[in-house]
Amino acid sequence: MKNLKKLNRKELGYVNGAIGSNCSRCPQHTTYGTGPNDAPCSAYQALPLYCKACVIVSMECVDGGVS
Repeated sequence: MKNLKKLNRKELGYVNGAIGSNCSRCPQHTTYGTGPNDAPCSAYQALPLYCKACVIVSMECVDGGVS
């Protein structure tokens, strides 16, 4: 396990079996979180499951949050 490589989001999607077009119907350039310019966490929770892997989200919005 010495030779670990950081994967970008696209490469990670291929590892998980995602197809590149899965994110085409998801919001682009939107960050979900508690910041002043972020979309609310409730909007993130309303996203379909396939879109949740395509957007940038703060840990506060993820189920379980930060412990």
